[in-house]
Amino acid sequence: MVCAAAGLVLLAAAAAPTAAQVPQGPVTVGTAGGDVTVVADQLEQVGPDNLLVATGNVELTKGATRLMADRIELNRNTGDAVAQGRVIFYDGEDQLTGQRIEYNVKTGTGVVYQGEARGAPYYRLSGERMERVGESVYRVQQGVFTTCQDDPPDWAVHFGSATADLNEFVYGTNASFWVRQIPLIPFLPVFAAAIRRERQTGFLFPKFGYSTTKGAYAEFPFFWVIDDSQDALISPIFYTNLGEGFNLEYRYILPDKQRGRFSGFFMQETARHDASRFLGHTRQDWYLAPRTWLKVDAAGVSDDTVLRDYGDELSQRSSQRVESNVFLTRSWNTWNLVGDVFVYQDLTTRRPVELNRLPDVRLLGTPQPVGGIPGLLWEFEGSAVHFVRDVGSNGDRLDLHPRVSRPIPMDVVTLTPFLGGRLTGYDRTVTGVRTSRGVDGPIEITSDDPRLRRLLEAGADLETKLTRVYDTGGVWNIDAMLHTIEPRVNYTWIAGKDKNQLPQWTPALDSIQDASRVEYSLTNRIRGRTVALANAEPVRWELFRLTLGNGYDVRHATWEDAFATLIVAPTPTTKLRSDITYDPHNASYPLVTADLSTVIPRGEVSVGVRHSDAAKFTFVQGGFKVSPWPWLTTRGTINWDVRTTTFVESRLAFEFHWQCWALAVEYVNRTQRDDEVRFTLNLLGVSGPISTRVGLGAIEGGGTR
Repeated sequence: MVCAAAGLVLLAAAAAPTAAQVPQGPVTVGTAGGDVTVVADQLEQVGPDNLLVATGNVELTKGATRLMADRIELNRNTGDAVAQGRVIFYDGEDQLTGQRIEYNVKTGTGVVYQGEARGAPYYRLSGERMERVGESVYRVQQGVFTTCQDDPPDWAVHFGSATADLNEFVYGTNASFWVRQIPLIPFLPVFAAAIRRERQTGFLFPKFGYSTTKGAYAEFPFFWVIDDSQDALISPIFYTNLGEGFNLEYRYILPDKQRGRFSGFFMQETARHDASRFLGHTRQDWYLAPRTWLKVDAAGVSDDTVLRDYGDELSQRSSQRVESNVFLTRSWNTWNLVGDVFVYQDLTTRRPVELNRLPDVRLLGTPQPVGGIPGLLWEFEGSAVHFVRDVGSNGDRLDLHPRVSRPIPMDVVTLTPFLGGRLTGYDRTVTGVRTSRGVDGPIEITSDDPRLRRLLEAGADLETKLTRVYDTGGVWNIDAMLHTIEPRVNYTWIAGKDKNQLPQWTPALDSIQDASRVEYSLTNRIRGRTVALANAEPVRWELFRLTLGNGYDVRHATWEDAFATLIVAPTPTTKLRSDITYDPHNASYPLVTADLSTVIPRGEVSVGVRHSDAAKFTFVQGGFKVSPWPWLTTRGTINWDVRTTTFVESRLAFEFHWQCWALAVEYVNRTQRDDEVRFTLNLLGVSGPISTRVGLGAIEGGGTR
């Protein structure tokens, strides 16, 4: 009855003298694939109820699909529709255009000739023939894929054949990568790209490069979306001068604030001595209960030089140790309990001298009132540690350190006397020392005799804070300044018994001797506030800080190391900071750091100095970042070893930014080690950059120091 009624409507429309002049209202037509809605300037029934010809602003709709053209022929018996002339096909949210479209309303399949598909927000896919095989899924012959809007596009992938799901991905074979009309990479056997979704299973762009020491190399990343809460990245790697290996990264997020990450690097050096080199790292963060957390940050390496040989950044390649920590933390309002399993690998010596803590349990109590005594506070810190190592002394230590104090306000100053005690128990007694080849310093010889150290401490803190506000009236865009002076003096007296023959596991705690010490510091601080602009909050920052401190041993009449911290920031974007330690006995500076950074027109620059007597290094570091034009950013860094007068590492990079792509070219020079020229190409909307940064340098060196 519906088909008959529709046929009568169509025949009446065809017979009416004005039917070809004004658009016909929506007409429901029965077909082999179900009812469709047709709107056109003219509708014509041809043959015995099987062919409908619509012309002039035709629109055919079925479900989420909509076909628009100048002319559409619809076979009601088979469901075949042929559209010609200004053809537009809406497949859900996606739009396809072409010269001719053949579409079957029953099966949902069809072919677009000389077609182009556009998917939100910026994807473009075109081909000589685009065959629809499912909802938003097409097989494309002789096609082009890009996310650029210009013609010709700034970049595009040309391919012989491909399969595209406009809601998911596109992958194809016999491809080439073009920059405008130039085939920059003339042949790619396969290519794949995710569309719309940030996480999509598939191969990412392969990475290629060359190193003067490692030779030519390649990496082939595969990203696996396991489910909505976990994924993995597996990347086989090949070096012509070394061998084969892989990068691996696994991530997950679970309900109740639990998440984690595993990463690893492995290399089988078949081109050398067939050695196995690797690094493994994991981070876990689990919320167990209110105020209870389990945190894991663990790493391990196959040997002392794997970071130096395969690392990228200087900080990673110069790491002196690899650490692993497992923390279990429980907190209350005034108490905090932390259990820690600490293991580390020393990368500076071949002998296993690492002093591991298996475990280290600490209980901390913040200052809190003593019931019934106004103003009296007490605090506590305690620890129980089991020390383990292969070379050197090990054992157990229990330390208990309570303290009571009473702050006494005295006009502008506050005096806080304190009294405390310390009990430290050891299950070892040091009976002598020895030396060993490959170990710096003496090695303790111990017996199983326990030892208990008892300490009594007393003293006082005297401190104050003086402040004054200055109205500057907008000079240098500063509305007002706050000047504070913060002097502090501490006196500590310590006396005890059984302080000798103790293992030196952590010298700061194990080497406490009888003392009568005065420590003092003075901090001058100036904070600034900018003039507030209309509808904007003023900017507040620290303009200036100078902290000086020193200590004097009254018992031995000797001065201790002095220290100073200087911060100068005349504007919120320019800052100088320097930290210096001075040894009066040797008239030397054991530790010096200084950093200056400032924003310049269209960029920023920085320079720094690092000096350490203990680590025996003096470095000058510098860096800059400048964007002379919106489409170009240049950046560079240097690391100069003053002692050897060599540039340990220098980097220079140029980054080009356009509407739908960005290219970074970087030169890395490592004196007497390696030189590399790298590039990284990021294409808008395509997951995974085309890059030459591979191997351990492409993942985090977790736990390294």
